[in-house]
Amino acid sequence: MAAASLFLVFFLSIITLSLASVNIDCGTSFPGVDNNNIKWFGDKDFITSGKSTTVSSTTIEKSLTTLRYFPTGDSNCYSNIPVTKGGKVLVRTMFYYGNYDGKFSSPTFSVVFEGKHRGNVAISSAFEPYILELIFTPATGETSVCFVRTSSSSNPFVSSIEVSDLSPGMYQELGPGEGLFYQQRRAYGGTEVLRSDLQGRFWLPTDINILAQGIPSTAASIDTSGASNKPPESVLRNSWTGEGLSLVDPTLPFVGVPVYLAMYFSEPLQSSVRSFNIFFGGKQANKGPVVPVYGKATQVVVRDVVASSSTELVLQSTTSSALFPPLINAVELYVISKGTSGSGGGGGSGGSSNGKSSTVPIILGVVSAVAFTLFAYVFIAMILANRRKRRLQVLNMPTSTVSNMGTGASTFSKQQMGNDSNHPTNEAAEMGEIDDLIGVNQSYVAQRH
Repeated sequence: MAAASLFLVFFLSIITLSLASVNIDCGTSFPGVDNNNIKWFGDKDFITSGKSTTVSSTTIEKSLTTLRYFPTGDSNCYSNIPVTKGGKVLVRTMFYYGNYDGKFSSPTFSVVFEGKHRGNVAISSAFEPYILELIFTPATGETSVCFVRTSSSSNPFVSSIEVSDLSPGMYQELGPGEGLFYQQRRAYGGTEVLRSDLQGRFWLPTDINILAQGIPSTAASIDTSGASNKPPESVLRNSWTGEGLSLVDPTLPFVGVPVYLAMYFSEPLQSSVRSFNIFFGGKQANKGPVVPVYGKATQVVVRDVVASSSTELVLQSTTSSALFPPLINAVELYVISKGTSGSGGGGGSGGSSNGKSSTVPIILGVVSAVAFTLFAYVFIAMILANRRKRRLQVLNMPTSTVSNMGTGASTFSKQQMGNDSNHPTNEAAEMGEIDDLIGVNQSYVAQRH
């Protein structure tokens, strides 16, 4: 509950200072500037479908008090969103249900970024914001975000879309066509949400834990140039330390998914030297001992490790005689999306894209071909049966009746149409059934051994 209250305070006072950004206030047609001097665009230039409405709340940011929902169509897309081609971009979609429809339901649907990265939204609380965020490399100078129906009882909706260009060189381990779905971004030892991030990221604090000691940095300034992901200096100002420090993220799925983990370290004390190894999922993650430098940032990245809610991140000193235990300042955890084509949306004209309508010509073509084949087969079978009957009559043998002639599609056609209908399910399996990606409650808490 404390984390939820903190999250609401964060959304009440969030400040975004990105290099270049497009902030879309969904459900309104007019631009505006909020209390934090953030400029917002109306969504009329990005979408032509759906309906807009408002929710009443005094505890959330103004951009979340309007929303656009989609009562019709299987897929509705925001498109023509300007981005930098070839660079990396962060796209954050935010949802505040607020019981806008009076149903007190728990909406579930999917969001498809760039036409190939699919994430699932499952809102369990009507009055808490929900986030689905992705980092990826756009294929062109424009991108799209599509909201895809997955249940007949739930209408997709969206409250806001924020798009931020990232600095060159960030997340350079990201492969071609891959994306990073946000799981959590934590600053250890701090007590406030850190918003001073030029990349449009926010960093959540961690609760005080008796198993870890918090140490503030005594450095006058901290040089972050050695960390390619450019963590803000503010997240390196505090740290958690403890011998054999073990951290887990219980918000990860029970079944393992491939993850990208970035860890940041900075020595807080001028005269101390510490050396430690990092173990993630039981395997050593660092090539050589981590030795944090006073007044500078050290970055360690691990990717393509399959992790679940029980996977431990363990920091252990390299020698038993070390005077200073391991420490950690901040982490970023993402679920890796490989991306697939035809993910149920993307690249449209901003209107409603109904997946069923696009498959009708294919289905009609298959049915026509099957019907013609069956007609020809029955016609030939009748001719052959008549010939056989005449021959049997000549030989005075009893005749058999042609019965149970199949009138459905052939086995191959049934399999083909079955595969078409099951495509979204198979695609969701490929994406690891990524649900509830916000991960804000008790993420990466210390574990007692």
